[in-house]
This record gives sequence, C-alpha cells and structure tokens, in this order.
Amino acid sequence: MISELIRCFYLRNKQTNTKGFFDTITRSFRVGFRHIDLNLHINNAKYLMFLEKSRWDHAIQTNTFNTLLKNKLNFIVAGVEVGYIREIRLFKKFDVETTYLGWDDKYFYLEQKCVADGKLCNYSLVKAVFLQKGKVISPEKVMTYIPVEQRPQQLPEHMQIWKDLGIAKRNFTTSEPIDNAA
Repeated sequence: MISELIRCFYLRNKQTNTKGFFDTITRSFRVGFRHIDLNLHINNAKYLMFLEKSRWDHAIQTNTFNTLLKNKLNFIVAGVEVGYIREIRLFKKFDVETTYLGWDDKYFYLEQKCVADGKLCNYSLVKAVFLQKGKVISPEKVMTYIPVEQRPQQLPEHMQIWKDLGIAKRNFTTSEPIDNAA
C-alpha cells in the first residue's frame, strides 16, 4: 500500500472536481494476472485490496486527505462484511463505488460495491474508526475537522442488522453479554 500512499501524496493537490464527503466515489480498475486465482477471476482476498485502494481514493476525491494528514487522523478498519455475487474475470474493467453511510457513537459505516458491466459483483459493508495520537476519537470530533454541508441520514436498516450481528458474535465468544455497539 506504499504505492497507494505515494499516489495520494501526488494527487492530493491536483484534484479539481472535488465531491462531497457523503457522495458516492468511484474508482476504476482492471483485473490483471496478480489479482486472479486458478479460476481466472479475482481471488476473494484481492477484493479487499481493491476496497482499500478505493477508500484511500475517497479522501483524494473529497479533498479530505490533507485535512486528515494535518490533524494526524488515521483511518482504521474495524470490520468488513463481504458478499461475493458475481465473478470478475481476467482483464475485465470494473469500478469500486465507495459511500460513507453515516456513523454512530464510535464507528463510521461505509458501503462499497464492485460493479462490472453495470452489474453488482461484490457488496461490502465496512465499519471503521479514526485514531488520533493512538486513541480512537468519536465520529463527531472527526466531523469537526472535515467541512461538510450535508449530514448523513439515519443509518440504513441493514446496517443496524449488521451491528446486531456483531454484538451477537461477540456475545457468543465471551462469557458476559455485551449490550453496546459491536
């Protein structure tokens, strides 16, 4: 991901058509030999790399990269739920669409879609935190650094279901029930 960081430093002041923080940001890719498995389609693990690169690109296209850097905010993924719907084959061009859906007391929630030929191939939900000086800071605090004109709507119903699933998973693996957000 060093190459992605270098790309961001290069592009951070060259973005002329910035988008809103809650807009859907699109980044295009083409499947190469490094991305495939024996079935000649994207290996499941490689999707995570494309999703990561697209999250970096969100900061560039929304012109928030410099703000995050200046305030020493580090984006840390806390969970990913990935659904593989259709394969994307070797040499195929596809887009990753990234959208911040909103936040709760601790986490930001994103939706990422891989789309090829207008068809949904991969659907992923991401929850993340921002660290500042090694400590998690609230989304409300993060949003004081990022100038946005619009605020997100209430999180979609499927996001609450995912949050509840996270709580259930944690309760299953611990001896004491956990009632707070996963």
